[in-house]
Amino acid sequence: MPEISIRGRRMPESPIRKLAPYAEMAKKNGLKVYHLNIGQPDIKSPKIAIEAIKILI
Repeated sequence: MPEISIRGRRMPESPIRKLAPYAEMAKKNGLKVYHLNIGQPDIKSPKIAIEAIKILI
């Protein structure tokens, strides 16, 4: 397994990662959580992109 460099180990933790436990706690308490970070965009993918992916599948 590759080693993480010293510079990499010195990098601060992502602020979003610090919020994750609060989101999980809210979900366990029955609250609806909307994750607004990367990976859950609020815009639809262009139709041409969807069609291109369908061709590859």
